[in-house]
Amino acid sequence: MKHLIAIFVALAVLCVVRAQDEVQLLQYTNDNNVDGSYNFAYEQSDGQKREEKGELKPVDGAEEPALSVTGSYEYTDSNGQRYRVEYVADEKGYRPTVTKL
Repeated sequence: MKHLIAIFVALAVLCVVRAQDEVQLLQYTNDNNVDGSYNFAYEQSDGQKREEKGELKPVDGAEEPALSVTGSYEYTDSNGQRYRVEYVADEKGYRPTVTKL
């Protein structure tokens, strides 16, 4: 679980975009369910986007369920290149796929 927290902190750092004047929040959702599942998404006027959902799933041979997370985020680098990162994070680790847009 500590590894997943570290992964999410790293993702948050990677999603940071240079501060711009008057960035507006265009869309935001955040749902947390009593069964431990959740989903959230946001989109900003500077083009930054992120969405993620997580749920507890049983793991073969384990007494406790594991958190399984899927999501994506989009950002523009300092050279103006746009990227989309799709990822899965679960008992098998963090597995991202990066695409230039």
